[in-house]
Amino acid sequence: MQEDLRTAGVKRRSFVAGALGIAAAGGSGVLSGCSSGEAAAGAAPASLSAPAVELAPKKTGINYPPGYVGPVAREQRAIVTEQVTFTVVVPQNLTIGDWNKNAFTQWMEQQTGIRIQFRQVAGKGDDPETMTKVNAMMAAGDIPDAFLGVTFTRSQLYLYGAQNLFVDLNAYLDKYAPNLQQAMKDYPEARRLIRSPDKGIYSFPDINDCYHCRASNGRTLLNTDWIRKVGLAMPKTTDEFREVLTAFKKADLGGRGKTIPFAGYKDAALDTYFMNAFLYNPGDPWLVVNDGKVEANYVKDEWREALKYLRGLYADGLLNKDIFTADTDQMNRYGNNPGAPLVGGARAYYWGSFLTIDQTDPNARWHQYETVPPLEGPNGIRYAAWNYLKVGLEVSTLVVTRKCKRPDLLVRWADFQLDLEAVLRSYAGPDFRWSVKGDKGINGKQSIYGFDATWNSDATKGKTWDQFGVMYRSGDFRLAERVNPQKPTFESPLYEQTRDQLFPYKQPLEMEFPPVTLEADQAAQDAEIGLNLKGEVTTSLAKFVTGKLDPAYDGQWRDYKDRISRIGLQPYLEIQQAAYETYQG
Repeated sequence: MQEDLRTAGVKRRSFVAGALGIAAAGGSGVLSGCSSGEAAAGAAPASLSAPAVELAPKKTGINYPPGYVGPVAREQRAIVTEQVTFTVVVPQNLTIGDWNKNAFTQWMEQQTGIRIQFRQVAGKGDDPETMTKVNAMMAAGDIPDAFLGVTFTRSQLYLYGAQNLFVDLNAYLDKYAPNLQQAMKDYPEARRLIRSPDKGIYSFPDINDCYHCRASNGRTLLNTDWIRKVGLAMPKTTDEFREVLTAFKKADLGGRGKTIPFAGYKDAALDTYFMNAFLYNPGDPWLVVNDGKVEANYVKDEWREALKYLRGLYADGLLNKDIFTADTDQMNRYGNNPGAPLVGGARAYYWGSFLTIDQTDPNARWHQYETVPPLEGPNGIRYAAWNYLKVGLEVSTLVVTRKCKRPDLLVRWADFQLDLEAVLRSYAGPDFRWSVKGDKGINGKQSIYGFDATWNSDATKGKTWDQFGVMYRSGDFRLAERVNPQKPTFESPLYEQTRDQLFPYKQPLEMEFPPVTLEADQAAQDAEIGLNLKGEVTTSLAKFVTGKLDPAYDGQWRDYKDRISRIGLQPYLEIQQAAYETYQG
């Protein structure tokens, strides 16, 4: 039940832009509000005198595949013998419903003895509306014991932590979070990713190693039935790709001149696939590391060559005219056209981005489309932009404030949620069943668990925390979901095509610019410059491709680079370089 791709991109993995909270957080109103009342620095949390907690024994009777790395079911015990209550602020969510009456909330209270009084704020947890209300709450000194599912940025965590508002959890995690300690042994990079520049850890993280998500930002699909009909093969180079699209157009396989050789839409950037035939391009904010130096790839000559290639595709009518303005609804109208398919290929996160996925019909249209391997460009470049570091870790799932008098208990409460059964109940609900020996998972190995009914949000309303809780979903865990051979879903082909068509071409890890934490004095400048750079890059990309600007014309390319320079590319890169070096240190 790997539901992350129900929306474009990876759910709950987009961080709030620095401008949404850092500027407000830097204001004196927040600081003065947080230094009064129960949140004062003098209201220090309880000591670390409670006994350390060790991993509980594993439950028997659960079948794990050989070499399995991930959450396991353990003989968990209640954390307290007398009920303890904490106040926790959470975002509103239709699937969760009333947090205080939710089935998983009640199960957690029964299992742990800890009662949570949830206070809900409007928003999705990672949007400006939520953060505005949270910042106002803190400015007024109206501070809960903790925040759950509210996506503070790394820089916000660092800023509030340095101000003694958020608790440094280092010692608590070492002593009271044995499940997390095991998870961080499984994923050694996790501790560095959650650590602030002052070495403090101001949140309890959420690990979710979504294998296919690591390449979804550049996934591209082609209609293999059409490829066979025009007598060609899956393209390997930029020239072959153009040849395939040209053949689609000439054959007019959609009929009556309505064929769209290749479609895209505004929520799935073109550059994250096509530029990687010319240079490594991870997408927004387009930063890469070259021998330890942080660079922006959108001012390089290779970027310009890629623009020329895309401009040629558009000029030849091989791309949909509204490729930069079409929305998800329009893409679905293209993909689900009644009768014959209209679309030869698409830049999409997965099939559901532009097609209805009928998992009961073996002849459903989505089966015609297959992931295209990265194209090799004219200079032999061929990358699948692989997201090593920015997929798999939610940095701010549970944040404990200085109002909390027993951080040790909240840490134990969060760690309890990393148990295998708790993970399944948290994001999928109580309607799961352990697998028997011989049941196969998504990757063909022994499965651990499965769902007898097709998962959907309606069936789980009021039963789960809809990925807003603390969880540990390793790669092995996600792939250990039982597959029903009589009712195959898209999960196995999504995994297999990622493994076979994209993983072999991933860029070296050292080229990826990591998720960094900015100092307070850097954050506001970074936010302003970064936002303006993004606007210029995306706007100019669309103009170059659609012919409003000509990438082959030296003067217009030079003017573009001049605009980038005037916005402040150099100071922006200096900020990123300093943050990168702090991260490396």
